[in-house]
Amino acid sequence: MKLGIIRGYSAADFDFVKKNELEFIEVCCNFDPDIENFLKNKESIKENIKRTGIPIQSVGRWNMDCNIGGKIDPERFEFLASLLDAAIEVGSPNFVCGCNYASDATLYRNYTAAIELFGRLLERAGGKTNICVYNCDWENFVHSDAQWKVVLGELPELKIKFDSSHSFGRRSDYLAELSDWGDRIGHMHVKGAVRAGSRGVDDPPAGMDALRWSEIFAILYSRGYTGGLSIEPHSSAWRADIPRGERGILFARDFIRRFLVD
Repeated sequence: MKLGIIRGYSAADFDFVKKNELEFIEVCCNFDPDIENFLKNKESIKENIKRTGIPIQSVGRWNMDCNIGGKIDPERFEFLASLLDAAIEVGSPNFVCGCNYASDATLYRNYTAAIELFGRLLERAGGKTNICVYNCDWENFVHSDAQWKVVLGELPELKIKFDSSHSFGRRSDYLAELSDWGDRIGHMHVKGAVRAGSRGVDDPPAGMDALRWSEIFAILYSRGYTGGLSIEPHSSAWRADIPRGERGILFARDFIRRFLVD
């Protein structure tokens, strides 16, 4: 397994990752301008990869609305696919996205739209990168066991980007999900989660939280996982723009390294 971080892609970001002995960058696009900026910066990204030896391990789009009324919108699909093309161009082995639920369509139509979306992305990728569906529900309904049985059952090449904190937040059994679907995991996020009573409190650095990391890694090893582990700084109490933020990244790095024995 390789340990990296969700980060930007400026020269300073590549230098930060190299200086702190992390192994890759993951790029997450949450809005349309994020895709446009990534497309504009492909050449500088490739230059920084060559300069530092730090690869891009995953590129993804969250909060995307390709499913309109139970059908895949051609323009939105092509926009999403342009990011997939760019991810392949910069050498990313993973591309992550979800499928939104159209409330004005039946459950059946939503499932057929999801299968069409991921199927077309797999065809577009042509085996050059993994297509992974993320397991959070931000404009994505294919995030849990019930939906995976349908969509991944139909698409044997489709993989999962798994983040235990999302399952924990839904009060799902994240260890059971990871065990049952471990052979379909293409990429992992490393983010802590804390709940007090019935309320979520924070997503602190891994190791300062309630997730059972030793069991998570035992399952990953038992399922033969060899992919990326992306530290995800996600807490307002550990923002990157305050000194504690960088220390939180290093805390998570050092904590997770304890489990990397290969």
